[in-house]
Amino acid sequence: MMLLRLLCFFLTASLAIAEPAGDVLVIAPHPDDEVIGCAGVILRTLAAKKRATVVILTHGDGYAALAAVVAKKEPTQLTPEDCIRAGALRQSHAVNATRRLGLPRGDLIFLGYPDGGLEKMWQMDGSTAYRQMLTQKRETYGLVERDYHSLAHARPAPYVKASVVADLAEILRARKPQEVYVSHESDTHADHRAAFWYACEALRAVKFDGRFLSFVVHGAPPPREPHFRLKLTPQSYETKKAALLDHTQGTSPIHDSLVRTYLKHEELFWQFPIR
Repeated sequence: MMLLRLLCFFLTASLAIAEPAGDVLVIAPHPDDEVIGCAGVILRTLAAKKRATVVILTHGDGYAALAAVVAKKEPTQLTPEDCIRAGALRQSHAVNATRRLGLPRGDLIFLGYPDGGLEKMWQMDGSTAYRQMLTQKRETYGLVERDYHSLAHARPAPYVKASVVADLAEILRARKPQEVYVSHESDTHADHRAAFWYACEALRAVKFDGRFLSFVVHGAPPPREPHFRLKLTPQSYETKKAALLDHTQGTSPIHDSLVRTYLKHEELFWQFPIR
C-alpha cells in the first residue's frame, strides 16, 4: 500500500509539472530571481496558453557593489541617487528578460519595496516605516516602471510589512492564479526568506486553495527531495540563458557569473501547504 501511494505521488507530481494547473504567479525578491527560479515555469505556462504574472518585490537597489559599478565610483562614495539609478537599471533588465520569455508587459509588476530590508520590515511592529539606508527611501517607487501601489492607489505605500502583504493579496485576488511560486524560506538570503513569509501571509488572506511552490536560489537545497522537477527543453535552456544574460548588462564584473552559477537543465520546486 505504501509503495502504491508513493508511486501515485510521483506520477501526479510529474504530470503536474508537465502541464500547469492554470494561471501562474511568480513572486521574485529581486530582478533576476524570476529567471533564475522560474524561467522554465514561465515558458511552460505561456506555451500552454495560460497566463503568467511576475511580481518583483524590490528593484535590487540595495546592492552597493553593483551600484558602485554602475556609477563608476567606490562604494564609499555612493549617493542615494546612484543606488536608485542602479535599481532602475535592474528594473530594465527584468523588463528585457521577461519580454524575451514572452511575458506581456502588463504581466510584469514591480512593488518597489526595500532591497535588503524585507526581513527587517517583517520583524518590525509596523508603527514606523523602514528606511533603506542606501536609497534613503521609506516608501515604494519606480523609475522604469511605476510601483504597483502608486499605479493602483495613486500614492506610494510605506515600507511596512502590512503594505507588502496587502499589495500581494490584491494582486492574488485580481489575477486568481492556480499556482504560486516564491523563493524558499531556507534560502540563505534574508530577502528570499522573507519573500516566502510575505507570500504565505497574503495567500492565507485570500484563502488560496491552489498549489504553492518554492525554489532555492542561494545556499543548499532542502534535504528532502523536491516535489517537482521541470526539465528544460534545449530551446527553453537557451532562452533562459539569454534571459540571464539580459540581467548582466552594464553590471560587469558583479553579475558575470549569473549564467555559470544559475543556469541548470532543470528547475526544482518544493510544495508547501498554506500554513
